[in-house]
Amino acid sequence: MKITSKRMLVAAALVFAVGVSSALAQEKKDLTLDDVIAGGKGYAEKAPRMMQVTGVTDLGAVVRKGNTYFLIDKAGKEHDLLSLDAWRAFAGADEKGLPSLSMNADNDVLVAESAKGLFVFDGRTKTFVQKYKFDHAKFATTDLTVKGKRIALMDGKNISILDAEGNMETLTTDGTDDVVYGTPAHRNEFNTDRGTLWSPSGRYLAYYRIDRTDVEAYPIVDMNAPIAKLVHYKYPMAGRNSERVSVHIYDTQTKTTQVVKSDWPSEAYFTNWAWSPDEKLFYIDEVARSQKEGRLVSYSPSTGERVGVVMTESHDKYVEPSAPLQFVPGRPHLFIRTSRVEGYNHIYLHNIQGKKVRQLTSGDWEVKALIGMDAKGKYVYYVSNEGYHMGQALWRVSTSGGKRECLTPGKGFHLTMISPDKSLVIDNFSNINTPGELSLITTTGKVKSRTLDTAKNLFEGYNVPTVELGTIKAADGKTDLYYKMTRPAKLEAGKKYPVVVYVYAGPHAQLVTDSWRSLRMTWDNYMAQQGYIVFTVDSRGSANRGMGFESVIHRQLGTPEMADQMKGVEFLKSLPYVDADRIGVHGWSFGGFMTTNLMLTHSDVFKVGVAGGPVMDWSFYEIMYGERYMDTPQDNPEGYAASNLISRAGDLKGRLLLIHGDIDPVVVWQHSLLFVKAAVTAGTMPDYMVYPGHEHNVRGGERVHLYKTITRYFTDHL
Repeated sequence: MKITSKRMLVAAALVFAVGVSSALAQEKKDLTLDDVIAGGKGYAEKAPRMMQVTGVTDLGAVVRKGNTYFLIDKAGKEHDLLSLDAWRAFAGADEKGLPSLSMNADNDVLVAESAKGLFVFDGRTKTFVQKYKFDHAKFATTDLTVKGKRIALMDGKNISILDAEGNMETLTTDGTDDVVYGTPAHRNEFNTDRGTLWSPSGRYLAYYRIDRTDVEAYPIVDMNAPIAKLVHYKYPMAGRNSERVSVHIYDTQTKTTQVVKSDWPSEAYFTNWAWSPDEKLFYIDEVARSQKEGRLVSYSPSTGERVGVVMTESHDKYVEPSAPLQFVPGRPHLFIRTSRVEGYNHIYLHNIQGKKVRQLTSGDWEVKALIGMDAKGKYVYYVSNEGYHMGQALWRVSTSGGKRECLTPGKGFHLTMISPDKSLVIDNFSNINTPGELSLITTTGKVKSRTLDTAKNLFEGYNVPTVELGTIKAADGKTDLYYKMTRPAKLEAGKKYPVVVYVYAGPHAQLVTDSWRSLRMTWDNYMAQQGYIVFTVDSRGSANRGMGFESVIHRQLGTPEMADQMKGVEFLKSLPYVDADRIGVHGWSFGGFMTTNLMLTHSDVFKVGVAGGPVMDWSFYEIMYGERYMDTPQDNPEGYAASNLISRAGDLKGRLLLIHGDIDPVVVWQHSLLFVKAAVTAGTMPDYMVYPGHEHNVRGGERVHLYKTITRYFTDHL
């Protein structure tokens, strides 16, 4: 079979110039796991080093150097902003170091955070203009309204409000382990990463009330105590009872609270909140539990009554609104919103009746993040992968004519921070050949870019592998899939190398990106140095390629993804330096599910597998994610049965190592334990490793131990 591959062969970015003698080349050092695994002793030393930008104001970029914060203005000049001595003079001589100084959640002011509280900093006067002193250990989550001069404080159960004069007001008192206020709902799906939202003036505070009483308590055992402690964790599994959510609005003037009176069941999803500029309306994206219907609804904050349904959306698979609407400055009758209604996530301009005025972006690419508009409402700023699916860049589009402009044109991966007025951008750029380049970009008038710092290549002098980026065709024969292959820097003539396929393949993740950290600061590089090839392909179902590309997995998780992964294997087998008899597979979470699935289904191909935190039965996974992609077990029994790996434990033939954290609250330990139980019954022999005290992944210094375990397993058996 002929396999077409459009290869972009990228020479090892870190090797010496072509003319380096072989004698010098032999003196290069080898990478260790400590160098490429987060938590390792050498990892921080190898990470790209550039000036530390903590925020971007309308005046300039905030940079920390040692015990001083500086401001770099639009001309590139540096000014003192806050020193340790100045901080101690304000906060007390007992302060051991500088606080964090960054933009608040709404990206409108600089705030300093310490154990003593939160303090609003004015960059023009270099003074603290609002002071909120509280116990940060007790109130871990906060929400500040600068105009309202208040801060909402959440302790995990209840909400309190502290004003700038130090007066504390208790907003809720009946919070319990089962009923909580002001925390993100829906297990952080649907962009619910915050549980409160102030109105523009700070008069109103909207917040979630989450009732988990009907959700079954899942037991997790804490082994750290002399007598192990049982912790009951509310975990809503697919097809079972879900949390019941309501939205409340508190009026700081009248001291009254209104409950938003949605006529949808409380098991629906309420997300992407937004306020009208005049605060007369409060908007919510409501999604049915089936996730096949959604609507944008407006409510009165003073009564909680529904004012109207602005827009509706439906899909036979699922709808997934990803960002709140934003009103156009100076034109309160218009708002922008993103939607996948035409297949890709794009930006639309609507009037307040919900009628589409115009589509602002279009094409076979995704708007990955909607940033916002400038003060005049002339441009919309957003992040997209237009023109290069393995990268991303900051763009802007005119609200009137739809003309687009890329503000960070270098081919690769751009991580950007932008000032509140959108006049200033900090761009952190990297790709396979660039460890890091930090630039200051001004957007007013003619766009100008100024390089502030460039990261050194800290892998110089090391034996660094070759990385290849390219494309293959999916199992449908027409869709391009992007892959990365990391292999030894020098292939010996006639030698065949073992391969480890590193897989995720699930929604909301893209592994193949043209960024330094994703290509260089990885386990792949260590394994290639040890004589392995590591191969990853983003199959259909993965992120940032449009609704059609992602939703092909609907009701059949593991089937189209596996077909695409096997196309990757076909490609590998076509290469003269690949040992087709020594192919392994490794992945975590969804990737652990895929690893186990591939080992059971294609035992003639995969000799060794390592599955971390694996989903083994989707009916044991959470409602929000699971029901979106699989519907309920009651509605899709065939799909759940086909993807149930526990029932197939008897199909295991190769060497499979299962790894799990014993207090995993995401993919609960039960998944891998039941697979082992089924394997015992069937007489098959998986291997097993538990990481006590770790959740869904192994973090910190013990992560190096994890990768030693994984590496040793492939070394011993592949």
